[in-house]
Amino acid sequence: MARQIEKPGRSDQKQMAPFRQMLEQAGLHYDTMRTAQGVRIAYWHGLPRDYGATQVASEQRRAGHVSFHVDFHFRALKKAAPLPVRGSIVLLHPWGTEGSAMAGWGLAFASAGYVVVMPDLRSQGRSDDAPVGYGPREAGDMVSLVHALEATHRLPGPLYLLGASYGATVALFTAPRLPEVHGVIALEPYADAVNVIHRAPASGLFGYRWLVRWISSHEMDEAIARADRVLGIDLYRIDPGEALARTKVCTLILGGNHDELIPPSALRALARRSPKARYVEIAGEGHLTLPLRTDRLFPPMLKWIDGLPAGPDGDCPGYMPLPPTAVPVPHVRSKIAGDRGAARALSLQSPSPLGRGEGPWMALL
Repeated sequence: MARQIEKPGRSDQKQMAPFRQMLEQAGLHYDTMRTAQGVRIAYWHGLPRDYGATQVASEQRRAGHVSFHVDFHFRALKKAAPLPVRGSIVLLHPWGTEGSAMAGWGLAFASAGYVVVMPDLRSQGRSDDAPVGYGPREAGDMVSLVHALEATHRLPGPLYLLGASYGATVALFTAPRLPEVHGVIALEPYADAVNVIHRAPASGLFGYRWLVRWISSHEMDEAIARADRVLGIDLYRIDPGEALARTKVCTLILGGNHDELIPPSALRALARRSPKARYVEIAGEGHLTLPLRTDRLFPPMLKWIDGLPAGPDGDCPGYMPLPPTAVPVPHVRSKIAGDRGAARALSLQSPSPLGRGEGPWMALL
């Protein structure tokens, strides 16, 4: 248990291959930089292009199984014309994955006129191994990355941050350290790292739910204490709410009402830490499916960004997601299909019974 807390592990190469292929077909550039602390950070960088990115989600139920399909289509680089720049956005991935896991979001934002940056967080993807920090250390890495890109004129403003799960918490810690950030979108961030660690076994997202019977609360506390010693941090004192309270720009927090790991009550309490934060609960979504739902979340997200005030004293805009078309499922696999680069379709499906937490997408935390 302690090792799972201490290191996210590298994402499965075969699992992430379709996402990397999408970004390569779209012509995004893959690069690296070194932070002020000497940590090598790998990242994808893409310019605005008319990829015509569209996504359609559908659900099928049969014999106690649920299939959740997401078909994502886009034009390949040679058919995607450049677009005027509206700003830049840094997209931060969940625990145990990599920047390419945000490919759907990246191509959607690039199609809307934004420069997109998708870094691999430390000790994940192809970035250097370095002690994770559950938010603050990773935020320092992102500050270095932003400054490096700004110095080479590759990150035109206004700048926005969007993260999913662990990446969302990194976004919350990054925002108050970058005065150029104009808005923050956090999909299912954790408000209390220790609480999430304790909830993880019973969530079914890390393996079979019955395993929780063999893990006592005392053993979890011992694993957390060991992780603190190894990482040189205090998980009990890591407080995303404190960073949120210092953030002067509008922050949109989204969470699914079926989230197995981070309860809506925790996100409501987190949002109350700042008058500039708003929590919106997304019906019918769980911890695995919410970051996949660009079809529901992205169009109103663009309206939210367009409605942001020019200065820190203006009112934050509201947010209303599109109606639900599918329910959360815990097991997802992916594949790429298409016609030799003119377009690509990403299909995600779940053949497993509801409630069984296993499979390649259980890393999406």
